[in-house]
Amino acid sequence: MAEKKGKRQKPKLSAEHERMNIEDIWGKDRFVEKVRFEGGTVYGGEEERFVFDDCLFKDVSFSSAEMKGAEFVDVVFERCDFSNAVFENAVFRRCEIIHSKLTGADFSSGKLAHVLFTECEGRYMNFNFSELKEVDYTDCNLTDSDFYECNFAQVRFEGCKLENSNFSETDLEGVDLSGNTYDRIEVSLPKIAGCIVSKEQAIGFAQVLGLMVKED
Repeated sequence: MAEKKGKRQKPKLSAEHERMNIEDIWGKDRFVEKVRFEGGTVYGGEEERFVFDDCLFKDVSFSSAEMKGAEFVDVVFERCDFSNAVFENAVFRRCEIIHSKLTGADFSSGKLAHVLFTECEGRYMNFNFSELKEVDYTDCNLTDSDFYECNFAQVRFEGCKLENSNFSETDLEGVDLSGNTYDRIEVSLPKIAGCIVSKEQAIGFAQVLGLMVKED
């Protein structure tokens, strides 16, 4: 059976955007549209439920901010810092996250659709219980990241570091891990049928299954 090609949609961005300082969003009505942010720091609180539509973020720091339940639609993030930020229950739709730092970022129980993560530092990211549809991870460091009990639909990993990542209770049927590097990942045995791996990686999975692989 031929492998299905991805149909990830790119962000739909306007030709022009209003320039705004990120600190000025608190004067808005929590719906921010067609705005470009460069630099600055987001100090989000748990009670703030922002919606960002058709926006650009460049060199913006979300480090340790709490953006629970926020919505990002048609948004591009470039060289942003999401270290330890909390996006629990947040929605990301048609977004691209490029050359950014996401160490410890929490996307748990979120909904991500048509999202690209590329060339990002993403150790210890948390996607537990999230729904991911048409999501691409390319050339990212996802060491020690958590994808526990996720709902995957056309999720792709390519050129990523997945050492010690946790995919327990996540159905990996059709997920291609062969173009990524890891010595050990956590999986649930009933959920790995149909997962695509390289010959070398298959040995590691055999060991997870309790098989003894005899060397030639």
